[in-house]
Amino acid sequence: MEKNKVTITIRNQKYTVISSEAPDDIKALADKVDKKLSEIMTSSRLTLAEALVLASLDLANEARINEQTVNKLKSEMAGYLEDAEKAMIERDKLKRELAKIKDK
Repeated sequence: MEKNKVTITIRNQKYTVISSEAPDDIKALADKVDKKLSEIMTSSRLTLAEALVLASLDLANEARINEQTVNKLKSEMAGYLEDAEKAMIERDKLKRELAKIKDK
């Protein structure tokens, strides 16, 4: 997979990132981190290191919540697929019964 070299800016500090992710995706992530840090640092008197820890925890929590949501949706989808399969089996059974009735 192709590696992309992307320069991002977080808290007015430039960083070079090498990743197989799309450059726009990397920049969007950097913007999200920068925004989160700005929010934290504007509302408190924390050092950058302290703000980074809080931002990391907040973003990790967001990722955990999103993962739980995805897992819940997958579970619901599996249930819907199971219900659809049962409905198709029932439909096929009824079609066969109808065909038998018509043949009489």
